[in-house]
Amino acid sequence: MTTAVRIGVVGLGQRGLQHLQALVRLQGEGRAQVTVLCDAVPANLDAAKLKRFVPALDAAAVFRTSDFDTVLESGRCDALFIAIPPSLHRDEVVWAARAGLHLMVEKPMSLDPAQALAMQDAIESAGVLSCCGFQQRFDPRHEAVHRYVQDRRVVLATYAFHAGLERHDAKHADTRRHGGPRNRVWTASRVWSGTTVVEGGIHPLDLWRYWCGDVDWVQAAYVPRAEEDIVDQADNPYAYSVQFGFANGAVGNLVLSRLRRVYNLLADHRIFCTESQIEVRADAVTAYRYEGPYPPPAEPAREAVVRTLWTGEAAEGTYEFGKAFVRAVAEGDSSLIRSPFRDGMNSLAAVLAANESHARNGARIHLADWLAAVAPNGSG
Repeated sequence: MTTAVRIGVVGLGQRGLQHLQALVRLQGEGRAQVTVLCDAVPANLDAAKLKRFVPALDAAAVFRTSDFDTVLESGRCDALFIAIPPSLHRDEVVWAARAGLHLMVEKPMSLDPAQALAMQDAIESAGVLSCCGFQQRFDPRHEAVHRYVQDRRVVLATYAFHAGLERHDAKHADTRRHGGPRNRVWTASRVWSGTTVVEGGIHPLDLWRYWCGDVDWVQAAYVPRAEEDIVDQADNPYAYSVQFGFANGAVGNLVLSRLRRVYNLLADHRIFCTESQIEVRADAVTAYRYEGPYPPPAEPAREAVVRTLWTGEAAEGTYEFGKAFVRAVAEGDSSLIRSPFRDGMNSLAAVLAANESHARNGARIHLADWLAAVAPNGSG
């Protein structure tokens, strides 16, 4: 039997706790052993609090510390799950890679492209396994789309998501210590989140990459939030319109809004191939394509063009994502990882470049040129 992989979790906010819950489940299956928990806020390491969010965890059996250097010096880990707010990244990923630890780094990996490239360089120089936190690639809905488009050409992807600004979940980082929002909801703050495109829009963008390859260029226009409409430092723009150009010729349109007082959620996700439409919903994935003799003598009935690719309950994929990474580490098999760090860099660069495009009045930003300009010497 393969020895359980020793895992440390760094950052025990909302996302870190979700990873911890999945890892404790994997521990019960003999695949992983949670050995270290680290958070800069001591209250987040409290056994009672951890038990409240992860009931199956035996916190007393786990080494807990607020000092990251201690994690590296402890020798207790084979791999780390790093889930800290993107604006608070320092050199943790670089140091951990140099220490020989395999790494899962939550998205966005950084708000600074140069810092993210330095992380990539350290990971590749050390030869450790790595992945970025794009668990939606493991959702059965998205796997169904992936299978369907393998022998088809995607030409367009559209994603619209409109939610109330208040819908952002409360976070666990002590943002006030760093001059951030007093209510800890850092995802509503531009400085902390990098904008909603970076913090949230990166997920559908990464799925498009999973289905049709890398992004080549990006153009964006945002509607900034008025100064008088900023409450608790929630200053992310009202609305975003971003177009991504893929190396295979496809385009993607991302439209987002975060408005106060609406308390409503609207979402729509569609993919278009040369001769297919695909609709992704929470409970089903449907393709529209006529398979009969072409051209038909009359317009086909709707039931003649509808094909269900998947139906069921949507899954976040965090458990399957974690299981794949832990297995990759245990077996030394990088092919099990769907989003290694270098691959995830294209998703990160695309959304950070959207901010750059908006700052340049909607100029088209070519990622290769932009990254070359911001990269540390020899990176990329």
